[in-house]
Amino acid sequence: MATTNLPAVDGKTTDDDVKLSAQHLEHVENFDATQPNVSDLSIWQTIKQNPFTVLCCIYANMGALMYGFDNIALSLCLNMVPFQAQFGKQASPGIHVIPAYWQSLWNAMAQVCTGFGAWGAGPISDRFGRRVCFCVSGLISIAGTAVIYTATTPGAFLRGKMVNAIGLGMVLTTGQIYVSEITPLRIRGVALSAYAFSMNLGYLVAASVAFDRVTIMDQSSYKVLFASNWVWPIVIVLFSFIIPESPYYLVRKGNLSSATKALSKLYNKSISVEPILGSMIRITRKEELQANASSETSHMDLFKGTNWRRTRIVLYTNSLNQMIGATFISNAPYFMITAGLSVSQASMMIELGIGFALISSFFTFWFMTFIGRRKMILSGISVAILLFLIMGIAASVSSSKASSWCVGVTLQMVWFTIGPSIGPSVSLAGEISSLRLRAKSQSLGFFFNYSYSTVWNVAVPYMFNATEGNLGGKMGWIFFATACIAWFVVWVEIPETKDRTYG
Repeated sequence: MATTNLPAVDGKTTDDDVKLSAQHLEHVENFDATQPNVSDLSIWQTIKQNPFTVLCCIYANMGALMYGFDNIALSLCLNMVPFQAQFGKQASPGIHVIPAYWQSLWNAMAQVCTGFGAWGAGPISDRFGRRVCFCVSGLISIAGTAVIYTATTPGAFLRGKMVNAIGLGMVLTTGQIYVSEITPLRIRGVALSAYAFSMNLGYLVAASVAFDRVTIMDQSSYKVLFASNWVWPIVIVLFSFIIPESPYYLVRKGNLSSATKALSKLYNKSISVEPILGSMIRITRKEELQANASSETSHMDLFKGTNWRRTRIVLYTNSLNQMIGATFISNAPYFMITAGLSVSQASMMIELGIGFALISSFFTFWFMTFIGRRKMILSGISVAILLFLIMGIAASVSSSKASSWCVGVTLQMVWFTIGPSIGPSVSLAGEISSLRLRAKSQSLGFFFNYSYSTVWNVAVPYMFNATEGNLGGKMGWIFFATACIAWFVVWVEIPETKDRTYG
């Protein structure tokens, strides 16, 4: 049968690659049909059969752990007296306060730069490969962490946050692209939803490091927390030389022999990789025909035809975390102290909340495989709606200590909704995009995520800061409204993607 040669990485397509392409297209029509021994396995059996693939997914999700660690580290540092003394203004003898505008700038500019990093990850990973993008993102994060660690002024700290955020955006996006392209169908949803679990694990690691140092009255109290952030990007850089390149990337570049080698590394040796490679070739060719046989794509393709529906869904799922109060939750330590709880009480509540998030994320792995992504998202948002309603009522009817505790408890219980809401939404975003536009779709989604987050990171500190909006627990009403809107949009617009194939 006739074949169309795909462009290779080095600009050439070998005769062996052409033969491979023709051979696979002749005898492979569907991956699941030709590999019943793979698709008929349970999730646990698939995990045990492909341990190296699982390890690669853990590595790829380290970006989410980095983001979780960095995202809550600032809020934790705001409670440290040496940090306040270094970066704040003296309000009274022995008391330093960090102005709300610096808090907003640190949070907002970090989100903006994370968005730019996410946007850049698409074309970079498409041009040079997923491994190169991992390595570059890690190096940028290492440099940014160095600036943060040595900063002595709010401006220098801001510059470090911005540089580090670019690396975070790149590694987050590349990680989701990579996971969606290397995992077997049976565990792809679980692997993608591990993003939420990894992010919550990052929260927990940061909280564990920080809360042991709250009582230390020198600069090491917060510098140790910043130094700990070097661990993750160093691991990202080192292992970028070990993991195999995405076989989908290699197929799109026409390097079929390298794609075969990559699949052989990823999958158990008892599994024949030829049908898998053939399925990848078939899907790639189909999408190229749909694109008028053009191997070049642009971001404008995301807004054309059926891709526009896919793009809308990616944008919806990437905004969901803010609609259920992600920025509010990440500012919880500072918020609860301003609401009247002691540092030790706030510390206990935060660790409890993160524990809720880890538990819910863990169980989400399994529930979403038979309940489905859409139902899990709707159930998670429903619980968030109820909790924000309780918070708003408690703050409105009383300003007593009991009311403060009720607000604190319900805010921490919102962490429990992270698993069923964010985990499946991240999985759905990775599954819904077409293969040809997957890198660009993911980069756009993450760019929108962090651009939208910027708005909330600017607004939230002003909302609850005692010298500004001073809303306190009444912020529950704001996120009650946004969560209701999110529930309606998910119900109307988002389809189910459980058991969806590669293409």
